[in-house]
Amino acid sequence: MKQRFSGGIVFLVFMLCLGLSFSFAGNWIINSKSGKLPANLKQIVDNSGGKLKKIWKAAGIATAEFVSREDAEAIETHGVYVMPDVKINWLPGIKTQKAESIGDNESYYHYQWHLPVIEADKAWDSGVTGFGARVAVLDTGIWYYHPDLYYNIDFASSTTFVPGTTDFMDGDGHGTHVAGIIAAADNNMGTIGVAPDATLIGVKVLDDTGSGYQSWIVAGIIHAVQVDADIINMSLGGILKKSGYLPYYTASDAAKIKNLYTHVINWAISEGSLVVCAAGNDGYDLDHLWEYIHIPSEAGNAVTVSATGPVGLQNFDNFASYSNYGSSSITLAAPGGDFTLYPSPGWHLDMVLSTSIGGWSFMAGTSMAAPVVSGVAALVLSKYGKMKPNVLKNHLGKYSDDLGKPGKDPYYGKGRVNAFKAVK
Repeated sequence: MKQRFSGGIVFLVFMLCLGLSFSFAGNWIINSKSGKLPANLKQIVDNSGGKLKKIWKAAGIATAEFVSREDAEAIETHGVYVMPDVKINWLPGIKTQKAESIGDNESYYHYQWHLPVIEADKAWDSGVTGFGARVAVLDTGIWYYHPDLYYNIDFASSTTFVPGTTDFMDGDGHGTHVAGIIAAADNNMGTIGVAPDATLIGVKVLDDTGSGYQSWIVAGIIHAVQVDADIINMSLGGILKKSGYLPYYTASDAAKIKNLYTHVINWAISEGSLVVCAAGNDGYDLDHLWEYIHIPSEAGNAVTVSATGPVGLQNFDNFASYSNYGSSSITLAAPGGDFTLYPSPGWHLDMVLSTSIGGWSFMAGTSMAAPVVSGVAALVLSKYGKMKPNVLKNHLGKYSDDLGKPGKDPYYGKGRVNAFKAVK
């Protein structure tokens, strides 16, 4: 399936390290200790001078407004945890520049080195293209006018949780790039996704600066489950300081926020959705990140994905220079691209080419690796039908390519994902 250009601008986007940027309003998240909220939660909140805003009964989570921390924490005697709804920059900083021309009539497929590396082409040739699988993309949204994406989007199930926005339109480009890696259509133009016939569900949980409150992310996960997403892709990550980051959150808040993600991710899995998370682009050893917590990759039983990338389009399974790692966290590895040759001519070709606002772009990061795994998971479901998330997770690991030390290791987890093996 060789795809060709049909005009458009090609940009190149350089993913840098994640910044610690926080803000906090008077909103609080309520997380049940037992998985079940008190039946009289509204009265409890009212009695403490608060205002209940939203309740997700099935997930055991709610949001409320309180005047002070003391008022909020006063309700913890009723079997709940309460934490501030902190806003975090979930995406690495980006540097964008226009790439050198590669020709409007040349095939984009030839620049998608990540597809033959995972043997996606062989999976397609066997008749497996992702049809029937539903993948929710929790991100900055999707630029849904894109001809590679439009016809694969379930518009009725897509939505936004970012106040001030009316739908899931992407104003940043990150979510559009992620969506294309998963399911850009096989339509004789542009690029092609790992699972080109899968259905995309756009869930905008980050604003156009890549920032978002915890409640937006939680709401997005719950929504994805409610609209029957088989796979939830979260190419986002934030770092919390375990000792707190005053005045935004305390050490206790940081622990509660991690527990919140463990709760909601494991709930989503119990409801039948595989959750796939990016490991992060900080180059950190997550096994020894004593002072910090990387979320959501270190919370719950999600599939956490590290990145691989070539150098000069050689040695495609090199561990990416920026990728986080750690035996306690990494489940699988996948192509995410790299930029070690910058600024040498052609350095951007080691990155991953996918859809972007108004055209296509090169990006690199674990944000690109995670949707490769989500795409392969969609192929597996397309071939074998519904399966429990933990069964699917084990299947992806069993049929991956074991790299690094034999067996599970800190860099590649159980191995670099292989689409053909997974559906063969």
